Amino acid sequence: MRGAERQVIGVLTVPNWQPGMASEVLLAYRDILEVVADAPGPVRAKQIVPRIGLPAETGKIEGTRSKLKRLVERGWLDEDIPGMFTPARRRMAASPNFR
Repeated sequence: MRGAERQVIGVLTVPNWQPGMASEVLLAYRDILEVVADAPGPVRAKQIVPRIGLPAETGKIEGTRSKLKRLVERGWLDEDIPGMFTPARRRMAASPNFR
């Protein structure tokens, strides 16, 4: 089969957040979202990695940071200070128990 490229159609790993949407739709991202929600304040990727059961290695931290950025882009988290992640304010305003 010449030019066999992998095609993914209609799959969005992290959907854009909408009112009423729960973290269950996030699959692999749910643990990250829960750690951020349970933190007393803003958290960094390197603080999240051990809490989700990954070794604190550079590759795991960078991979987690990438996921955090994606969650920010899609409205699930905020990043007011670079590298510091918090639950999205508009989500909390829309649903006080967003987990």
